[in-house]
Amino acid sequence: MVASDGTTSADAAVRLGAQLVAHGRGTMHVVTVLPPAPLVAADYGVLLPPIETEQQRRDALMTRVRAQLRELMGGEAEVTVEVRSGDPASRVAAYAREVGARAIVVGLGHHDLLDRLFGGETALHILRQSPVPVLAVPTQAQALPTRVIVAMDFSPTSVLAAKTAIATFPGISILYLAHVAPRLELQPEAYAAWMSEYQGGVEPAFQKVRAELQVPAHMTLETITLTGKPSRVLLDFARSAHVDAIVTGSRGAGFVDRMLVGSTATGLVRGAQVMVLGVPAGAATPQAGSGSHEEWATRLTDFTRRNAGRDATLEVDDPDLGAQTVHRGYPFLGASWDHHDQRVELMLGEQDTTRHFTRGVTGVTAVDVLTDGHGRDAVLRIAHGSGQTILTLVR
Repeated sequence: MVASDGTTSADAAVRLGAQLVAHGRGTMHVVTVLPPAPLVAADYGVLLPPIETEQQRRDALMTRVRAQLRELMGGEAEVTVEVRSGDPASRVAAYAREVGARAIVVGLGHHDLLDRLFGGETALHILRQSPVPVLAVPTQAQALPTRVIVAMDFSPTSVLAAKTAIATFPGISILYLAHVAPRLELQPEAYAAWMSEYQGGVEPAFQKVRAELQVPAHMTLETITLTGKPSRVLLDFARSAHVDAIVTGSRGAGFVDRMLVGSTATGLVRGAQVMVLGVPAGAATPQAGSGSHEEWATRLTDFTRRNAGRDATLEVDDPDLGAQTVHRGYPFLGASWDHHDQRVELMLGEQDTTRHFTRGVTGVTAVDVLTDGHGRDAVLRIAHGSGQTILTLVR
């Protein structure tokens, strides 16, 4: 899915989105978002823009985006274009959930001081809310990357980010796995001794990751350990190695983690002059897509069998209201499909006590099970309407 406002700043996103679709033999969806019209103050009152103006703005935006697509992709390209109104980041993330997008492509935008101060960094805001990987593309980008660096802290999310990079970019010639060691306030001799011991643990970790990635034969894999502030040293290395894409994972599937994203991912998105692929923890490959009611019933039964008794957090993510935690720290008891009421039933609490509750989810459009980097169930995602209910397994 490509997010575009029809301006030249989104041209590269359209170009690379089309290339990704050609590689994956998928379908390209384009979403454009009309932000709310500014209100005009009149003495002690407020003047609302006329309704006709709103429709004219929507028509002009659609015309501009379609003209962009014709120019960059030709008149024969089959592309779905959708116009939404509201906050761009939340609407883009919500539409990605609706269409089951595998990735979002967006222009990297400008990195001036006002953007950083006032939060006008749409790519970063989309990453904070997206359930799928987000590829932020600078305006000068013409083709998918061949030299890629992955920020590696040996967490399941960083390994997932490396796997996503390999799957997303078919033409990678060299893949760097870069680990940033912490900089401790020690005397030089003590720091050198500690660093030597630390390196002894890093190399076996790299070997484990290398074995798990199963890198294709045409791809060269190199590992490197850096020291300093992660985002800064990664950006410096990317420039020196002539890297054309930086890949990073973002922490956690919880609401707070999604909002914070992580200082490393934030620093990379803000400072990069090349493509940045951000991979949220919840973007692990689904075991199955939307499917039929019978498939949902089987999927929920199997999920219950594997995970009953694990502590869980239940959230409801709504594009208008944001994400809200409903219950935290209760054991997961079960999930099932109610054929009579056409809804998903979720039960959390303690067995053989009155401390349990059931939540029904109606209007279901998809049931997905997301796994972590070790193949263990991590998230049960139930899409409904323009939102989703997320059950995150804690342990």
